Amino acid sequence: MTIADRFPAVPVLAWRPHLGVALLAVAAGSVRRSRAAAMTAATLGLAAAVPAALHRRRPGHRPLPSPDDLAVLVLNVWHGRADPAALAALVRRERPDLVVLPEAGPGYRLRILPLLPDHRGLAALAPGARDGWGVTVLAGPRAAGVVLEAGHEMRLPHVRAGGGLLGHRALYAVHTTAPARPGTVRLWRDELRTAAAWSAGGAIVAGDVNATVDHRLLRAVGRSAGPVGVATWPTRLPRWAGIRIDHVLLPDGVRCTGASVHDVPGSDHRAVLARLRIR
Repeated sequence: MTIADRFPAVPVLAWRPHLGVALLAVAAGSVRRSRAAAMTAATLGLAAAVPAALHRRRPGHRPLPSPDDLAVLVLNVWHGRADPAALAALVRRERPDLVVLPEAGPGYRLRILPLLPDHRGLAALAPGARDGWGVTVLAGPRAAGVVLEAGHEMRLPHVRAGGGLLGHRALYAVHTTAPARPGTVRLWRDELRTAAAWSAGGAIVAGDVNATVDHRLLRAVGRSAGPVGVATWPTRLPRWAGIRIDHVLLPDGVRCTGASVHDVPGSDHRAVLARLRIR
């Protein structure tokens, strides 16, 4: 384990591109006053900005989209506050096969399913539990043969999807612990290592991972299928100004044929839609 995997480096790394830009701006403004201070700020700014840019390189050639691709939508519904009607409209328009909803419990599931009568869903939380502390997965018509099961290998319950159009692969729908304090950073590390073990077995990991591509442990899980340079959190900031902590992470052998980010009223996160070639 390196210092980059410890507190406070973990939350700081999430904002590395912003830190790099800020330091370069300080360097530009300091040139006339102090050449030494300007050089120091520029060096630190480049040290932050260059790795961030490398981790955000655009993917190489993508295969052309196909009707047979697996479509996965991820949206953190912010303790059930995301507008169910707006989410249902997005699902009807984009037609994802699997919809991963961190912070959605049995209550949100009961609100969204009547708006999507051709879908079924499983909440990882027990009946009666409040939205916010688990994950719900919805399965569309093409995913009729997919089996959904609740799991408890992370602090917050997750959902495993397998079979049907997933073939020999599985998809784990997760919400990892936010690494805001030393104790929660330890949980976050353990949960990303669990996700990496799933990915090593060929599984897709999707959800609010509370990590960006600047985190080594996220990159160990898999390549993020989301679009480059578009933030998913927080929605109060422009798309170019926030960070992307919501991901569809790909194991070896799975390729992304298209990805997009969508706003859904009521949530503090944006939705990520990824279309995947899994065979």
